[in-house]
Amino acid sequence: MRILLTSGPMHGHLMQLVPLAWALRAAGHEVLVATPADFVPATTATGLPAASVAEPVSMARMISYDRSGAPVAWTADAHGRTERSGRGFARLAAHTLAGTRALVRSWRPDLVVSEPTEYSGPLAAGEAGVPWLEHWWGLAIDPGYRVAAESELAPELEELGLAGIPAPWRVLDVCPPSLQRPGLPERGLMRYVPYNGNGAIPAWVHEPRSRPRVCVTLGSVLPQFVAPALARAVAALDGIGAEIVLAADPKVVADLGPLPDSVRAAGWLPLGVVLPGCDLSVHHGGPGSTWSSFVSGLPQLVLPGASDTPAYARAVAAAGAGEQLDAADLDPFADACSRLLAEPSYRRAAGAVAREIASMPSPAEVVARLVL
Repeated sequence: MRILLTSGPMHGHLMQLVPLAWALRAAGHEVLVATPADFVPATTATGLPAASVAEPVSMARMISYDRSGAPVAWTADAHGRTERSGRGFARLAAHTLAGTRALVRSWRPDLVVSEPTEYSGPLAAGEAGVPWLEHWWGLAIDPGYRVAAESELAPELEELGLAGIPAPWRVLDVCPPSLQRPGLPERGLMRYVPYNGNGAIPAWVHEPRSRPRVCVTLGSVLPQFVAPALARAVAALDGIGAEIVLAADPKVVADLGPLPDSVRAAGWLPLGVVLPGCDLSVHHGGPGSTWSSFVSGLPQLVLPGASDTPAYARAVAAAGAGEQLDAADLDPFADACSRLLAEPSYRRAAGAVAREIASMPSPAEVVARLVL
């Protein structure tokens, strides 16, 4: 089959699709990723071919400004944030829609695969009568995203003769059932396989160590906004007798100034390789960091920020596998890390989720059952 994948120009969104895309290619299917021009290099770096469907775009601008160029007010209200983000992702879809429609007409895929906030793929698929699969990245997103997106995309929907964003042919869910919210529509399950890019693995990752190792990562979007909190966190961890692996953008790390001797500034590293050699994962609550930590059976301390990260922080705490803290108040940070390292119940709970994830069908098994 020919399978077209569509994702927003954000590393955290694209990377969730990569394990399935690799499995599709390994099974002999043709795979192509549709993305804006400036995200083509990041896409091809995953080993997948990419087609540019739009001029370069700033996702921050799409969220922060409406189509007329007027600023969109920020709100702390959860409903308001969902409305703001849903409309922003819809404006991205409006930007990429013409190119995605043209690609669907010329390349003629048998299936379109899109992540939950990418809407040009479903619209182009609906127009062409092609089935599309919605690939969730974890916890089900607020239905308000789609409501807001359909409102924003009203002109495009009218042009295409669609009553709304077409319903997916199937939904693929990587969230362990014990952590997913109830009452959701039928969906297929797939095991989460960690992927956050490639890189050379330093020797120390596999060498014996004499003290606990804590991995601190704040994802691909938020570090520039939470660098002060990151600096305070690193300083607090220096006093608990642990080795700190700082897996963050080197530019952000450079802004932190001199680091304690206990800190390894590791840059971006594949979490699926690094985390199995750690004892605690400290992160911002992004899906990739959360699921990668669970796969390795690690206790987690989550410092949630924007978007859906608070939901992931709550899921970690509800599973008994960790705790959450407000990044604006890190006074309890060192004590929380010490507690998570010392109390075995957190690791037992994380291990239970790891076993649940391991029991889910692999991407290869999912692809083998994929019949249109």
